[in-house]
Amino acid sequence: MELDPIEKLVLPADPGFQRRADVAQRIEGMFSTFSIAVMDMMLSFQESVAAKGNILEIGTFKGKSAALLGCHLGPNERLVLVDVRDHLDPAAIEPFKAKTDFILSDSSELRKTLPGYRDRHHAFRFIHIDASHGYEETFRELKMADELLAPLGIISLDDFTNLDYSQNIAAIFKYLYTAASDLVMLLATDEKGYLCRKDDFERYADLLLSRSIAELRRRDIDAVLARTAYGPEYKAFHLRRRVSGETGSFYGRKIYSRQILGD
Repeated sequence: MELDPIEKLVLPADPGFQRRADVAQRIEGMFSTFSIAVMDMMLSFQESVAAKGNILEIGTFKGKSAALLGCHLGPNERLVLVDVRDHLDPAAIEPFKAKTDFILSDSSELRKTLPGYRDRHHAFRFIHIDASHGYEETFRELKMADELLAPLGIISLDDFTNLDYSQNIAAIFKYLYTAASDLVMLLATDEKGYLCRKDDFERYADLLLSRSIAELRRRDIDAVLARTAYGPEYKAFHLRRRVSGETGSFYGRKIYSRQILGD
């Protein structure tokens, strides 16, 4: 694989994305246009590799991100929303209300309040965690997500790099490096982190490398992809908006081309 063809790749416009984004943007909440585009891309990647399973969101508020998640439900898939309070805007889930379950519960009680919890191990292909961001809470939520994650599953963690919630980062990396888990960091953005199983990493990493720049461009986002380390312990990508005056689609291409390509 070479970087020049990746940088020049142009994909056709995706009018479906704009419809999905418009639905989400009509709902109150903190879910930026960049994060909408990235999450939509990651869900589309799952569809391209035929990942199957339900979708779970822990921490829903008005349903801004739920409005996007629900648009990606496949046949026989359900959206499960969990929040400690019911602030959900009915408009967020109206198009897929019949396929949505809302659970009023603190995440600490989810093993009791999610019907058939044990039977739903490995049943969720996409899990979005956007709850309290407390240290113990995040560690516990990630452990549950690990139990519930389906094959080819992806976990999205909100405010991953927000240092107002630095304990969030600490809990995530403590879990990744001390728990008996095969979860690994796949992608970091300035707003969310994305995890996958170790065995699924290369499949998703290849999609990120070969298509993420073009996929975000077709979603009206001018992005830069970075990977400055590639080793057995850490080889995640970083994806962000282009900085004013910056050229090229790969951060530090001359210095880090081998890391970017995974050579």
